[in-house]
Amino acid sequence: MKLLTLTTALSLSLFATASLVPLAAAQTTPLPQSSDVTTQQSTLLTDANADGTYSEIKGDHVLGSPAAPISMIIYASVTCPHCASWFNSIWPGIKKTYVATNKLRVVFREFPTNPAPNIAVIGFQIANCAPEDQYFKMIEHQMTERDNIFVALEAGKGKEKYLEISKKAGLPDEAAMNACLQEQEGLDQIYYSVSLAQKANISSAPSFIINGEIYKQGSNYLPLSKHLNKLLAQEYSPIRKP
Repeated sequence: MKLLTLTTALSLSLFATASLVPLAAAQTTPLPQSSDVTTQQSTLLTDANADGTYSEIKGDHVLGSPAAPISMIIYASVTCPHCASWFNSIWPGIKKTYVATNKLRVVFREFPTNPAPNIAVIGFQIANCAPEDQYFKMIEHQMTERDNIFVALEAGKGKEKYLEISKKAGLPDEAAMNACLQEQEGLDQIYYSVSLAQKANISSAPSFIINGEIYKQGSNYLPLSKHLNKLLAQEYSPIRKP
């Protein structure tokens, strides 16, 4: 079933049930082995276009100064437990110390993973329908509410939970939410984001590309901050801005 069809079938099993996945020792959640998220083609994709694999491109969701000496692309899913853990525990310190002080510019790339990648698409669509300056707040909210979302899904209350989230995004009612979920531009953005991740051989979330290189050290605050501080000493960013 295509994702566009799934997002319009709100009364079906999409919002009815989902399994909670306990947070394991690993720091990332894998991309599904086979999913419409990874196989459906976007109208934005061209075989020759590799721009954006390691750099910011027009249309990206960004936070931070364009003049920041460090650029970080984050691939994450609003349904993966490891992404929620990172955003709830590590991200606030990174945002305060590096983004708010104009040292770091962050690009968020939508990367639906297990569990329930189609549910992640719904969350991303709603975030995309919010005003652009509220996009990161909507992502942060869904990361904070991740476990509560799955509890609601298991209880058959998923639609109600996403209506609550939709209202925070400025969508007043179910009709507005349904219209949002059908917007092809948002779906294209998600498919394109996944394709860029695949070009970089990224297969799990959260994953990071920092100043054009895949970050392979630990994503906990201490190793990440040490890496950022090391880059700050270089006082430049090789990342092209759109």
